[in-house]
Amino acid sequence: MTSQSENTQTHPPSFSLREIASWTPGVCQEATTNIRASIPALQRGLVWSPQQNELLWDSILRGFPIGAIVVTKWSDKLKRTTEAADGSIKYHLLDGQQRCNAIAMGFSDPFSAKKAADGKKAESILWLDLNPAPERNSTRNYWVRATTTAHPWGYRKDDSATPLGAWNIRQALVPLGLDSADPEYQRPSPVGLWPCEAAAAIPVPLAWLLQLPLDDEPAFRSKLELKAAEATSFQWASKVREFCVKPEAAEIKSHIFKGIKRADAARLIALEASEELLKEVSEQEKTNGSDREDVSNIEQLFQRLNRQGTKLDGEELAYSMIKACWPDLETPINEVSERRMPQARMVSLGVRAALAKDAKQNLPGQPTVSALRVIARSEKDKKVVIQDFITQDLGNACDLVGQWLKYDLLANPSGLLPVHITSIAMSSREVYLLLLHFANRMEGKEVREGWKTAMQALATLIHWFAPEKAKVANRVYACCRDELSLENIRTAMKAAHDAGELHTIHTPEAVEAFVGLPEVDLKHWNWWVPIHGDGKLEGIQRRRYAWEGFLNFRNNRELLLYAQRGFLARRFRDYDPARKDLWEAHNRPWDFDHILASYYFYNRKDSRDFRGVCGQWGYTIGNLRAWPFEDNRSDQDETAAKKIKGDLARLEDSFLLPNEEHAFSGGDKARGDETTARSFAGICRERLLRIYRMWYKSVGVAELLTTVEDASSLATEPNTTNGK
Repeated sequence: MTSQSENTQTHPPSFSLREIASWTPGVCQEATTNIRASIPALQRGLVWSPQQNELLWDSILRGFPIGAIVVTKWSDKLKRTTEAADGSIKYHLLDGQQRCNAIAMGFSDPFSAKKAADGKKAESILWLDLNPAPERNSTRNYWVRATTTAHPWGYRKDDSATPLGAWNIRQALVPLGLDSADPEYQRPSPVGLWPCEAAAAIPVPLAWLLQLPLDDEPAFRSKLELKAAEATSFQWASKVREFCVKPEAAEIKSHIFKGIKRADAARLIALEASEELLKEVSEQEKTNGSDREDVSNIEQLFQRLNRQGTKLDGEELAYSMIKACWPDLETPINEVSERRMPQARMVSLGVRAALAKDAKQNLPGQPTVSALRVIARSEKDKKVVIQDFITQDLGNACDLVGQWLKYDLLANPSGLLPVHITSIAMSSREVYLLLLHFANRMEGKEVREGWKTAMQALATLIHWFAPEKAKVANRVYACCRDELSLENIRTAMKAAHDAGELHTIHTPEAVEAFVGLPEVDLKHWNWWVPIHGDGKLEGIQRRRYAWEGFLNFRNNRELLLYAQRGFLARRFRDYDPARKDLWEAHNRPWDFDHILASYYFYNRKDSRDFRGVCGQWGYTIGNLRAWPFEDNRSDQDETAAKKIKGDLARLEDSFLLPNEEHAFSGGDKARGDETTARSFAGICRERLLRIYRMWYKSVGVAELLTTVEDASSLATEPNTTNGK
């Protein structure tokens, strides 16, 4: 395999960490190695968390074995379309991708002049804390710290690498002169920040240490001091320099030097899979009449290896197989999925959308890995249809869906945020598939008046209010098979409602009348009260059917995001909800902040009269706002008046009206004083209704559901409460 394998030696070849890092473009390219390995087409993307990257390097620096990697000889069948064609790559990496990526990350120096010239900002950086305080509950000996696009300030000092608190984050921004409360604030990149004090005392890029000469310890320290002294543009470098000249830090300096030497000496054994595996078929496939999946040897090995590590889900496994069978699809899928959804979901929807044109009554189901393999090998016509659609039409269809759905202050003010669209693709995939199918059919045709808002209404109605999403999407698909029209969509939605697949969608006026607060006996109010009515069984059953599922909108945080879409689009314009690898530890750059702090109603066991009603309203979106993670107050009992301070911009961004913050500032009195409790519940109710009305009116729900309105009004009975 290497020069070793060409000799008579029989033991497995091995590689230094630097050699492995050099397999990643742009990292350690000066390293000399006889063998270069690439990631084959069937491998998955990056899935390791910051914690896993940190702990791997702790193991390396301590001299722990980190396992072997598995390679197989290079094959045209497994190559990626982006792979260099110069013959330098001799092997494919079958197992160990995540470890090799973590190793390359450790050697990658985003602060080098070359990286700066390239203009590409690192999405993740590994640092080493030169002088960590002892942590009782940690198993680490070396505090390798990750910073990411999601958390450029680092993570907590625990083995789980949990997110830092808001106060720590705000303190991290101070040296840069950044104020997270500033309306123009944008989160810095990892290169623009460094692990804050709560994450590391004296952080230095791990790559700096790995690049230093290791002849002797004094020279090691001297070179680090010089490098830090030259890095005058980085604030963190001054602490590194001070540490290098501290005589009292001799023990920790020696500890670090020994760890870096162990990393330099570390080698990973490479187990080479036999060339027999590259044969097209396995013995299983040769067996006539076998009812098992036809899987090639190389695929079987890949699947078994990956069962031992971070497991692939069904779509990821299917995507790996598709990349192996259709290498030409990888590049268009990567391009189309960017900022929309993970590649595995995009290719899954792309395959189904390609087949939807010739489907009969229902949208095509998700093909199994086995079915995809059969198409790739023996169903030429289907394969061509899929390949042509993904390479030629999928991008245009996604663009058109984006034009319909995506919020733009001027061009599409009623639209949805990118996080909504990604959520639809991930949680309601049949809905996104339906829209892709519509877009494919309408490519090049003039967009009809009202079509954008109709698609926004259709997508959110099914996504938020349909207990049977796939069935509703299939009804709409079937009704529009011959003619794609709003009238046919209305017919399908009416049928879905009548079949119980879609909750009754009530008008804002009907909701306001139904959800009222009593003039007396407020302390006993709960969400069962309007459904219970006069207590007669027949009425309760009817109201439960018409209202119970629908009222779940009171907890729908995506509906709240819609109400705040202008603020969120402006504040988080660089947020990419499709990058689940970057946002794994905290999947959004905002918090959901209780306007009346949950401190005043969560798990309170006292006997104050209005504790129950306070909790009933406190957990609804009427008492929530989406607010920047780093600006969210860490004090649990902070009042709304103190948080918002009467600032009109903050009120508007929080979807509050002037003076409403006072109703959310009652503190403990909200549980014990009727006037305060009624004020909180009343304003919370009004805001909840305002959020619902904003969506209902903006996307024109009534225009799409005119046939359902009769059912809505019949289900609504006069409320005996005053609604205040």
